[in-house]
Amino acid sequence: MSRRLTLAAFALPALLLLMPACSVAAPQDELFEAWKKFLALKSFRATITGVEPVRPATRLEFQAPDRYRISVANGPTTILVGDTAQMTIGDRTMTLPLPVKSMTAQYRDEAFLEKLKQGLQVEDLGSDTLDGQKVRKLRYVQDVVPPAMPGVTPPPPAPGDKATTVAWISADSGLILKLEVSSTYQGQSGRNEIRYSDFDDPGIVIGLAPTQ
Repeated sequence: MSRRLTLAAFALPALLLLMPACSVAAPQDELFEAWKKFLALKSFRATITGVEPVRPATRLEFQAPDRYRISVANGPTTILVGDTAQMTIGDRTMTLPLPVKSMTAQYRDEAFLEKLKQGLQVEDLGSDTLDGQKVRKLRYVQDVVPPAMPGVTPPPPAPGDKATTVAWISADSGLILKLEVSSTYQGQSGRNEIRYSDFDDPGIVIGLAPTQ
């Protein structure tokens, strides 16, 4: 299996795990409600930028219920539909079976959200603006839980490994506009920025390329 294809699919559950939202009176409860709203979206786009260390931007597009397009600047494009993954590099396309649907389904389930809600630390950071839009800000802390894939066993997190996220949520729509995620895993620290846009855009259509 292509190492790039494996890494693209491996990163997807981690991205889905970092999609909560808004806070008004009771931060944890409002976070949970807004997270459900986000998961109900039919489509969206996200740009993930590595800040520390600096990494090329990755663009993610989602079309419900289980279609993803992941594009890396100056790199390959990976399309995930159900349990099929397809990577295109230049004029070459590889199609491989990959249990992506089973990997990601739990992150789009309310039962998983209820479980994650337990013990989640949420702090209300008040009101702000982002690109001229009024937003609410909150910060939440999660244990680092590396996603598992068949045939890939990630090292367990070390004691104290955490992910701290600051979220900017539209005061009008209640949808996430931006996340800044700082995490430590196995002694390695990193910080990423995720920007969300084009919510429920009917122009986001994702499908596998025809094969020979």
